[in-house]
Amino acid sequence: MPNWCSNQIRIEGPVEEIDRIWDIIEDTDTDDGLLTAIAPLDSEWEYNTAIDHWGTKWDIKDHNLAKEVYEYNGQKRGILEGYFESAWGPPSEALDKWLSKSEDYEGELLWYEPGNDFCGRNNNGDFEQFTVSDCDEDFFIDTDTGEELNDAFGILEDRAMWEEEEQDEVLDEPVTLIDPEEEV
Repeated sequence: MPNWCSNQIRIEGPVEEIDRIWDIIEDTDTDDGLLTAIAPLDSEWEYNTAIDHWGTKWDIKDHNLAKEVYEYNGQKRGILEGYFESAWGPPSEALDKWLSKSEDYEGELLWYEPGNDFCGRNNNGDFEQFTVSDCDEDFFIDTDTGEELNDAFGILEDRAMWEEEEQDEVLDEPVTLIDPEEEV
């Protein structure tokens, strides 16, 4: 059973490309999902191939994504954005593969995996990853990346909840006093 990595994605491009991706992820007759739509595997699924190609081992079929269409400078553009979970890590490599297909594509992926203590962002191919426990509160308040990650996943709220749980556990543990006069 994997640890689940929380992801927020936003991809943007010509409406025909976003429609093509949307049609694949909404097709209930196949097992193809978001990662197959943006970065198809060259062969049958295999664990190491999927990890190397996508950054995670399974395709994303279960998601909370929405599609939007707008017009910019006389061109129809599409946006696909929302939340999904992936196994162990983010599909950052899949996003990179999609972005490399056209200069007209834009994308951002945010991720947070509290079980393995990391979070990060891939913004149009610029990859940043952080160890959550090494980041102080100011990082999540005073930096653009940290604030974006905290807004997406409530990292500071999680941290406060865990600190409170740890404090409660310490207070619930019995205390054994040692008599200083007694030899140990």
